Formats: sequence, C-alpha cells, structure tokens
Amino acid sequence: MTKDVLISIKGLQFDTSAEPHQDEVELIVAGQYHKKGDTIYLMYSEAMDGGEPDTKNTIKISGERVELSKKGRVSTSMLFIEGQKNISTYRTPFGNMVVGIDTANIKIEEDEDSMKLDILYYLDLNYDLFAECKLKLEARSKETGGAFFT
Repeated sequence: MTKDVLISIKGLQFDTSAEPHQDEVELIVAGQYHKKGDTIYLMYSEAMDGGEPDTKNTIKISGERVELSKKGRVSTSMLFIEGQKNISTYRTPFGNMVVGIDTANIKIEEDEDSMKLDILYYLDLNYDLFAECKLKLEARSKETGGAFFT
C-alpha cells in the first residue's frame, strides 16, 4: 500500500440503557500509512467544530494489539487487546472521563492496496458500562480508491 491513503472509520454504539438505541458515526479522511516491520501506523487529522485546531490521530497496529492516540483539544490513548480490559483518560475541553475498553474481538485484514480493521468492544464511562461498540476502519491507497466496506 502507498504512503498516501484514504481512511474510512465507522463507529457504531449500541446503548445499554433501559431505552436502547444505536448511534453511528462515519468519517472519511486523507491520511498516511507507514509499516515498520510488522507494525502498521495510520495517521490522520480530524477537524474540530468552531475552527479549533485539528486533532491529530495515530492508530498503531502491532499483532493483536491496537492503540488509538488522539492529541489536540481532545486527547487520549486507548488500547485494544482482545480479551483484556484497559483503562485510560479521555480529556476534553469540558473535563476528563475515565474510559474502560473491554475488547471482545479484533480482526485485521491486509492486502496489497488496502487494510481493514474491525474491533468489537464494550465501553465504560467513569466505571459504568455505557455501550457495546463496533469500530470498522478501512484504509486504501489513494491511487486505487474504490468503494469502502465492500
């Protein structure tokens, strides 16, 4: 895969409250792909509301371990390891939250011009179960393009 990529990130949250509902967010951005040994790095910027500086995001995939780092007005380092629960702090301009990530499943596929990452996890906010979540990411070389999530 080339260095310049298009990245599609789709997030699904299934609320676990008494009145369950589903929220879906999708982001498609230009980004950078690097591979060092068996470790994949995806870097992209996420535009913030109100003209605020972009949040810089790095996804590091190493074996069955995925780390998502955000730096900017929103900052965090979230670690996904299948079968493990990891705790981090999610910093926002409105305050900090303790975030628990209990990863149920990670699936990674890579070929010559694209890579796919699927993560199923349970999200705790301030030590209470908040939602069942699915993260679907696909990166494609800019030259080949094509439809996402085929």
